[in-house]
Amino acid sequence: MLGFSAQHSHILTVPINIGPLVLRIAFLVAVPVVAGFAMLRAYMPPTGRTATAAIAATAAVSVVLTLMLTDGVDVPAQVVVLLLAASAGPLFVILSRDERFAAAVRRASALAPWPVSVAAGFAFTEFARGWLTGGRDAAAIVYTGTVFALVSLSWFTVCRPRGRWLRVLLQIEAAVLAVAMVGGAAHATVLRQTDPNVALTLMSSIEDGQGRPTVTPKSLRGSGGRRDSLVLPV
Repeated sequence: MLGFSAQHSHILTVPINIGPLVLRIAFLVAVPVVAGFAMLRAYMPPTGRTATAAIAATAAVSVVLTLMLTDGVDVPAQVVVLLLAASAGPLFVILSRDERFAAAVRRASALAPWPVSVAAGFAFTEFARGWLTGGRDAAAIVYTGTVFALVSLSWFTVCRPRGRWLRVLLQIEAAVLAVAMVGGAAHATVLRQTDPNVALTLMSSIEDGQGRPTVTPKSLRGSGGRRDSLVLPV
């Protein structure tokens, strides 16, 4: 819920950053799509190439959205590059039809349970750290866990284990990870949304020399430090 506080100077303060609003909406739509596929895959018939590629692409795009929304991640920059490449790997496995890469595609599909489990382990670790430790860096840590979870579930789209018990275990792992990822994404978004350093100030009586309203960015400073604000006419 957005809180509004009116003052005699006709200023309305809304604790929301409208800059990445579209990115945040896209992020909150894409993450549940990937999570829903992971949770329901055991109850669905085998998906076709197009549907599988769409889920894998959604996961890869979600990784990019996560990195755009967070102020930082809990891993070095080199690891971020590897995570971006890993998130796009399943798309190559799904869409590749070149016979020269047929052997590599089959090998990648056979080894897919490994990146699923390894990335899931890192994701669970980051989620636990973010939820249990808290602090100013909690949002960045949880966002990092979300990136690892998206990479894991991206590879889950091409995971075709042969053994029955391995298939069951991977399905349980993916379902639990999907639930944790949705909770982590929501938690990180709320933490980012309530950041006191972000505010939107709507101010009236701002006109240019010809009497027309203007939009003026300002930087407000208060007890909480520097605040990025946007001043609009009411």
